[in-house]
Amino acid sequence: MIEVLLQSFVIGLSGALSPGPLSASILGMTHKKPLVSTAGLVAGHGLVELLVVFGISLGLRSLPFRTELALLGCAVLVLFGILQFRAGQEEGTRTADGRNPFLAGIVLTLSNPYWWIWWLTFGAGFLALQPAYAEFFAGHISADALWFGVLAVTASRGAVILGEKYRWVVKGSGAAMAAFGVLFAFSIFSA
Repeated sequence: MIEVLLQSFVIGLSGALSPGPLSASILGMTHKKPLVSTAGLVAGHGLVELLVVFGISLGLRSLPFRTELALLGCAVLVLFGILQFRAGQEEGTRTADGRNPFLAGIVLTLSNPYWWIWWLTFGAGFLALQPAYAEFFAGHISADALWFGVLAVTASRGAVILGEKYRWVVKGSGAAMAAFGVLFAFSIFSA
């Protein structure tokens, strides 16, 4: 099933490369230990995805109250964005989630409405056609770990180069996260 592993890696990479709440969160994390922070974020994100893959293997294909859950997710993204924006005002940037990247990975994943849409449509459909659950998960989460690791190291080096000016990057990523929440809400209401 190496084919599924490679396909899921490419699919996962295409999703990870898209700017979103997890990318914005990485830019706002503590830059003293970027790989440790990113490992926590990816582990939290991966736990949620592992549970979804497990649910799909048991027959989960739809979710009740999708609109309400999506709107709740939008509100959480806006809140996290505001917290990260405010954290960018402090000297020595830190995470907006209380310095817990694992928890941030879980919350940001669950609060992203497009993540739900992707998994309940494409993810479930792909696994229905090729039910290689372990291989799909391994390839998919490997892509997330690779891209977010590269992003974290790059952001860390940028923080060193920019010095105190990096707080504007943190503020900008917080504003972007809040904007994602607002844009997601508008797309829900316009659908």
